[in-house]
This record gives sequence, structure tokens and C-alpha cells, in this order.
Amino acid sequence: MPRSRLVWRWFAIWCLLAIGVVVVSQWLASVELARLADAMQVEQMIGTARTLSAGVPDEPAADRSWIAEFTRGTGNAPGSFVEVFDRGGRPIAAASAAQDAPPSADGRGLDGGSLAEAIAGRRSTSGRYDAPSASRTVSVVHPIVRAGRTTAIVRVTANTTAPDAGLAAAQRRLVRGALMGAAAAMVAGWLLARRTAGPFEDLANAASQVAAGAIAVPLPASDIEEVSKLAGAIEALRGQLVERGLTIGRQGTQQEAVLGSMIEGVLAVDARQRIVSINRAAADLLSLDAAGVLGRPIQEVVRNADLRQFALQAIDCRETLEDDLVLRAARDRTLRVRGTPLRDMSGEGGAVIVLNDITDIRHLENVRRDFVANVSHELKTPVASIKGFVETLLEGRVDDPDDRRRFLEIIARQADRLGAIIEDLLALSRIEQAEGMGDLPLERVGVADVFSAVIAECGPRAEERSIAIRLDSPPGLEAEVNAPLLEQALINLVDNALKYSEPGGEIVVGAAATADGMLELMVRDRGTGIGAEHLPRLFERFYRVDKGRSRKLGGTGLGLSIVKHIVQAHGGTVAVESTPGIGSTFRVRLPVSRG
Repeated sequence: MPRSRLVWRWFAIWCLLAIGVVVVSQWLASVELARLADAMQVEQMIGTARTLSAGVPDEPAADRSWIAEFTRGTGNAPGSFVEVFDRGGRPIAAASAAQDAPPSADGRGLDGGSLAEAIAGRRSTSGRYDAPSASRTVSVVHPIVRAGRTTAIVRVTANTTAPDAGLAAAQRRLVRGALMGAAAAMVAGWLLARRTAGPFEDLANAASQVAAGAIAVPLPASDIEEVSKLAGAIEALRGQLVERGLTIGRQGTQQEAVLGSMIEGVLAVDARQRIVSINRAAADLLSLDAAGVLGRPIQEVVRNADLRQFALQAIDCRETLEDDLVLRAARDRTLRVRGTPLRDMSGEGGAVIVLNDITDIRHLENVRRDFVANVSHELKTPVASIKGFVETLLEGRVDDPDDRRRFLEIIARQADRLGAIIEDLLALSRIEQAEGMGDLPLERVGVADVFSAVIAECGPRAEERSIAIRLDSPPGLEAEVNAPLLEQALINLVDNALKYSEPGGEIVVGAAATADGMLELMVRDRGTGIGAEHLPRLFERFYRVDKGRSRKLGGTGLGLSIVKHIVQAHGGTVAVESTPGIGSTFRVRLPVSRG
């Protein structure tokens, strides 16, 4: 859309307004002048008709001595043509004050409408325009009434050429005056528009300089309140721009420092898959030149096809993506990649991809997994042998029953402990295998049924310690889970709560559906609680908060690790909230359905 300057816009509006006022005023004045001129002429003709009708007798046709006096009386009506008619509309007398009577009036009879009005005693007025002579005539028909009866009719006819010429001259003078007034108004409007628009132009120039980087340019002052307010707003905006510029500069420096010091690789691409930022760690992982790849398409500089495909998905997807990729080289590297989409106000964006080298972590996990499986199988046979000899000794085949029985009971307890460790290790191995293969058998079960089985299993131990287990779960909740594994995980959590709760306490177990379509299972106790420094490692294998007390209570150090892997095998997460001296709350979030 074309734009115009403010001064021209205001001047154009002023001119249109002035012209409109002049045109309307001139039209109204012309119409009013014409009406007044016609009214004055008609009023003069009516006066002439009244004056002359006074000398007409009751029977004008019978006595014609009045005609001479009537003719002399027309001299008082200059420019008029006077006629007298009887009741039938027949002319009786006619006279003119001018040397030549109007050619259109002499010998013209009354029309039917004027005659009927006169007979009824009413005066009428009419006009006629003669095209050949370009003249206009006005007639006034005046009845002569005697004793309530119309005896004769007087018609006064006048030519309006001279009055019309005077009216035209007056109108021309009025137009000339109006045009002079309009010209003066336009000049005044131009000066006013220049004076009013000047501060806005000065302010616009100053704002343009500020936008171009001239922060110290002074803003013009004005006595116009709106301009002063606008200048104040621009001044405040300038201050904010300066502050934000400094903030952005500091943030850019800090961002560069943070990205440069990160061990994780960070790669940013725009919507056209061009690399807009890359830190040193990402360049080293991908064997790239950090400065040379900026602005180039990722499809051109990155050799790994999986990473290029992941970048495309991260740009197109609206949610954060996470995956593991293998970089093939002399030494293969396993990367954990996390892609976060970026969107700006126009809808364009890109993605930020974070690269974590987890090669060593994966190697250690594989070694530990193999170690647990192998050691568990190796320990199971000697533990079975120890338990066999203990059972034989407990049957009474010893010489000193008291001491030997005490020792054998200790051996039996240790054998049970080793057996429990082995069973937990084997359970972990089975769960991890099912988790890695993704073939965990699932079925849709009621959550209340799972909790009932858990409470039935843990109820006797809770009664022994005088601890109540309360269920807080709405009826009708269902989920696709592996019921035995989920029961095992909840039993481990409840058993853990029983171990660290004081007698007379309460444990609350419950479930609820969340707004994001997940199922949240909860186990809360009022026990000793866990310190914040232990929470990050709480689900590691063999990690113990209180090693002495845990062993005393018969724990293997694997219960919470089993819980974590069972939950992960279901595609869920587990978290803990705890405060020493107040208690702990374990929350398990599982998808309601999978597929």
C-alpha cells in the first residue's frame, strides 16, 4: 500500500474540508438569495394587484369608466403587465407600465386552475419560462371580492430578466468572495499542517538514527502533548534496547564459553539443514572443522547417514527426540543423541542436537551384565552344597549340639543371603534381557488386583511390626503390564518401606491417572527418610544408604535396582522424593497402554 507524508495527508484533508464548506455554503446562499428575490418580486406584484383592484367597480363589464383611471394607475407598477378578467375569465382591460408589454403576456387568457382558485376567492402564483427569448415571467392572479363574491379577477405579470441579472451578479460576487476565502483557508491549512507535522518528522528522523545505532542522538522536544509522550516512549525504548543489547552480548559470550567447555557435542541447524553453530566437542566427535562447516548443509559435511536422518526428524518433529547412534571408524563410538526442535515467530526454526559419547558406559554396562549372569550361575551350586551340609548337621549328627547348632544356623543364614543375592541377580538379568529385546509379555489387568496381591504378600510382615498398609486408589483403573513383574516391583518398594518405618507407622499405596495419559503408582512411608546426597544413586546395584542397617535387615542391595529395571521394561520411569526424619515417596509412572 503506497504511503504519503503526514503533512500532505493533513493538508489534503484540510483542503477537502475547506472546499466542502465553501461549496455547501455557496449553494445554500445562492438558493436562499434566489428564494428571497422571488419572494420580494411576488410580494411587490401582490401589492400592485391589491392597489389596482380597489378601483375596479362591482360590475366592471357594465361600467367602463374606471378603465382610464386603471390605466393611469399601472404607472405605479413599473415593468408589470396588468389585466382584468370577468368571472368567466374573459379579458376586460389590460395595461402595461412599460413601453412594450411582454409578448408572452398580452392576449393570454386565464388557465383553468387559476380561474378556479380566483372564483373560490383565493390568490394564486405561477411562473413560466420562455425558451426562445430565454426569459422568465411570474404571474399573480388576485380575485376582486365584493360582498363575499368574486366579481372580477386581476392578473399582474412581470418579466424577471432584470432581477435575475441582478441576482446573477450578486451570486458571482459571492463566489469570488468564497474562492478568496477558500484560498486563504488553504494557505492557513498548509502552514498549520507544516507546523503540526514538523515535530513528527523530526522525531521520525531521530528514531531512524537510534535504530541505525546512533544511541546518543538527542530526541527533539515539542510543546504538543502527543509528540512529547511519543518522544518519552522512544526514549524508554532506547534505554531498553541498550540494556538488552548489553544483555545479549553478555549472554553470547557466556554461551560461547559454556559451549566451548562442554564435553558434550552441541550442533545447531536451521530449517534448511544448514549448520549455524557447532562447538569443539561436536567437531571432534564428527571429525569436522568447526569454522569451516558453518553455513554448510549437514547433508554435505556429516558422513553418518543415521545422524543426518536424525537431524531431519528433529527439525520436523515438535517434540524432543532421543536415540543412540554408532559412528563407524577405526574405533566405533556409541553416541546418545538428543534433538530439540526450535521454532521462531514466523514458523521457521531448526533443531539443536546434543551428542554424548557413551561408548565406555555401554562397555561397562555390558561387562557388568555379563559378570552378574556368570557369577550368579557359579555361586548357585556351592550355596546349594552349603545348605545341604547344614541340613545334615541340623539333623543331629554332631557331638556338641549347642555350639554346632549355633554355628550351623549362622551358616544357614549366610547361605540364605547368598541365595537371595543370586536370585536377585538372576532376576535382574532376566528383566534386562526382556528390556533389551522389547518382548516383555503384557496383559491388561486391574490396578486394584495388583495392589491386593502386594498387600496380601506384605501384610504378615507389616502385622509383625504393627505397621498399617492403606490403599488409596480409585476403582476401575486398568493398564497393560506384566502383572508378576509389577507385583515384584511394588513388593520391593513396600518391603523397603517396612524396613525403614517405625512400629505403629503407616504405609500408603495408591494409583492415579495423570493428565498426560500415564498411570502413576505411589508408595509413601513415614520412616527415617533418605538424605539428598543419596537420591541420585539410590537405584544403583548394591548401593546402600546405611550399609550396616541394610545388611542387618536382610537387604541385598538389589531391590530398588530391580524396581528400576522392571519399570523401564514397561516403558516407564521411577522417582523418589524423601526428607530425612519425615519419610519417603516412590512414584512409578507407566503408560496405560502400549502399541
